[in-house]
Amino acid sequence: MQGQLLIAHPLLFDGFFNRSVIYLTNHSEEGAIGFSLNFKTQFVLRDVRPQVKNGNFPIYEGGPVAKNQLFFLHTLGHDLPDSVHVADNIFLGGDFNELIHMIEHGKVRSYEVRFFAGYSGWSENQLEEEIGHKHWLVNAPAGTGFLMNEPDDLWGLQLSEVKNSYSIFADFGSDPSMN
Repeated sequence: MQGQLLIAHPLLFDGFFNRSVIYLTNHSEEGAIGFSLNFKTQFVLRDVRPQVKNGNFPIYEGGPVAKNQLFFLHTLGHDLPDSVHVADNIFLGGDFNELIHMIEHGKVRSYEVRFFAGYSGWSENQLEEEIGHKHWLVNAPAGTGFLMNEPDDLWGLQLSEVKNSYSIFADFGSDPSMN
């Protein structure tokens, strides 16, 4: 499932994961790791690294694990040393100091990298059990645009890709008691 999207089921009301879209960067027998794509924080890179004058890159909540650590996905490929290929043209991490240098010199655009505070993680077989219990819908992304674009309703768009009739859920508020 590495390189695929997990879309929170419309009836999943689980605090952080409600209406989330997770990009899986690692999936193995030991567990899974991914990053939530649709929860932008009020912070930008410059807030955590004030010396980065061109650091107007938004930071997203990647998940509830290690929220005090910064992670990043990008489309820079192996131009950024130590990057790990995930799928298609998406890479995880790499030499952070080199990335900062590239940002400072205008060699990286905001649509080429996305920063995350924390990540989403599952232990051995946990994700498979959650999918079996219909907590998550799985979708293969089309290209890399889903990662770097900022659609207002990524969750709703992904729901309708999985099953067109699910798009009705995107029109409901996130708190069903308020509908």
